[in-house]
Amino acid sequence: MIIYDELIKKPRVFKSLTGVNLPEFDELLTKVTPIWLQREHNRLNRPDRRRSMGGGGDYKLALRERLLMTLIWLRLYLNTEALGYFFGVDKSTASRNTRNLLPALRQLGDETLGWPEPPKRGQGKGIDQALRDYPDLWALIDATEQPIQRSSDYQTQQAHYSGKKKRHTRKTQLIVNEYGQIRDVSRSTPGSPHDLNHFRQSAAADRIPKDLTAGGDAGYQGLQAELPAHSVITPFKASKNRPLTPEEKWLNQEFSRTRMVVENTICQLKHFKVLAERFRHGVDRYDDAFRSVVAIVNPRITRQVAIT
Repeated sequence: MIIYDELIKKPRVFKSLTGVNLPEFDELLTKVTPIWLQREHNRLNRPDRRRSMGGGGDYKLALRERLLMTLIWLRLYLNTEALGYFFGVDKSTASRNTRNLLPALRQLGDETLGWPEPPKRGQGKGIDQALRDYPDLWALIDATEQPIQRSSDYQTQQAHYSGKKKRHTRKTQLIVNEYGQIRDVSRSTPGSPHDLNHFRQSAAADRIPKDLTAGGDAGYQGLQAELPAHSVITPFKASKNRPLTPEEKWLNQEFSRTRMVVENTICQLKHFKVLAERFRHGVDRYDDAFRSVVAIVNPRITRQVAIT
């Protein structure tokens, strides 16, 4: 049985199991507690609830242990039977505990998103101070696909079949700055649409500040038409009758180095197996899981940027 007080005596094991170190766990617990309490208050006071406040059973585990359980689920993606065994509860309790905590973690993840306000003119700030206040110069766009369970409904499984991945997938788009900090996450969709179509559907063009340079990989050819007010960079593509010039090859290599940060951010997200292995749960829970991981990874990237 996993006990928090015993696990914290082995910090390396703690991080291996949860994906976070002890200070990160304490910070998450501090931030998620008021969100959880407010959500519980709203749930227990909903108009259609028949029981009075205080009715019903209490949670068998404290919030700290439930957060620990949820992080282990995100990190290792254990089935609920195994997860419940490690915490001394049945699988239905483990499932309910993780399912109920994910929306609170998702809200925490959503609060880390968004672009900083640009500096106002006429404030007399030097360039160094302006860059510290508003460091974002790039909006680097990429999409990630994750395998999911094949639906028994024909139309649903057709929509989720990705010709690129040759399997049924769920697609999510990320936009990061030049340091890899996640500024925008789209709602996940079936994996069949092309990356550029997914960008259109996400309405992200309305959220990217106009003074940034936007960039994407070859899947975003035509992005300039979606962002007419922005500077846009995508790789040059060779054609049958027109090979790339040496200068275009060099520019592609330089841009590839720039946009590598978005790949690195996706890699950090996929250290949590809930976003790396085939997603076994219903797609209605997918966005909650994805943004819960964002709540862990995005503050970590922000701290790394502050140190450098």
